[in-house]
Amino acid sequence: MSERSPTPGRRVVLALVAIAAGIVVSALIGASVVSAAGWSFNVPSGLGDDFGRVAGQLAAGVPLDHNRVPLVARVLLTVPLWLCLVGVPFLLARRPTLKLRRDLGWAMTGRDVGAGLAVGIATQVVLVPLVYLPMSRFIDSESLEAPARNLVASADSSLGILALVVLTVVGAPIAEEFLYRGLLHRGLAELLAGLGRAGTVLAVLGSSTLFAASHFQLLQFPGLLAVGIVAATAFQMTGRLGTPIWIHVGFNATSVVVLLAQLL
Repeated sequence: MSERSPTPGRRVVLALVAIAAGIVVSALIGASVVSAAGWSFNVPSGLGDDFGRVAGQLAAGVPLDHNRVPLVARVLLTVPLWLCLVGVPFLLARRPTLKLRRDLGWAMTGRDVGAGLAVGIATQVVLVPLVYLPMSRFIDSESLEAPARNLVASADSSLGILALVVLTVVGAPIAEEFLYRGLLHRGLAELLAGLGRAGTVLAVLGSSTLFAASHFQLLQFPGLLAVGIVAATAFQMTGRLGTPIWIHVGFNATSVVVLLAQLL
């Protein structure tokens, strides 16, 4: 007799606990390390970007302050967040245990790679600008690009660029899609299945809203919500976590490549 899955409600709770644990643990570790090293960092490690210092220095055309957190250190400080997102659900699930393929849709095909990258790039290049078009009178493009631009600007060496790729194109897509789509969205979709199509819509919106909010970037919230909806919808359609992972990769990689081309 095969082991049963954790209930949908339990999986949703596990996802919420993992998010909370990731925020608290990464904030505490990040604050301690950054304070001890004498770096300048305005938000919890792994949850946003040091907006003010770097943005102000770029605007003034002065050299970047080397007291900012090195990008390699940022990657290392983000590892606790990723470990919480991926590890906490398994640690707390116990019996019945979580299974990657059965409960989270952990699977990938060659089609996921090509289609996911194409959708991710299109989301970054086409959909996100359309989302912000009605707000263009109130939000300028420089403010929207500031977090990503500041992050890319801190990749001032070959090692820094490698760290940037690991942070944005490898680690974040895998850890975040595992949690927000595989665990949270699938749990919500099954929990609300009795509502039919409305339940699916609520699951997509719910998981995507939490995904966007957890980045702690107010101006970027609409764009993050848009990519979250795209990724959740793709996951809902294919049932494979590989699809949203590659969408996330394409979305992040497009931004990184464009900004690196502008800054190098």
